[in-house]
Amino acid sequence: MQDSISTSNGSVTITIADKLTFEDHDNFRSLLKVIESEENNSCTINLKDLNTIDSAGLGMLMIAFEAAEKTGTSFQIHQPDGQVKRLLEISEFDKVMTIVS
Repeated sequence: MQDSISTSNGSVTITIADKLTFEDHDNFRSLLKVIESEENNSCTINLKDLNTIDSAGLGMLMIAFEAAEKTGTSFQIHQPDGQVKRLLEISEFDKVMTIVS
């Protein structure tokens, strides 16, 4: 997993690239701390450069959504593509959270 974080006026954008799999769960915990920060009122997870995701990665996205929800932070997933987009669709993530193509 490769990630970058940018913040501006209470909004945080986290870009995740390459892959999001079980192997990344330790690194993902640091992203959760950013999402749970009281300073943020919105969180965008940008997946435009994410090529591979497994069931653990899907679970991590759900945990991120739940973490944002607990703090009243709005949450969106942006630009999933290819296999990642298909898995999000199959898993019906769009019924739980906002996904913007």
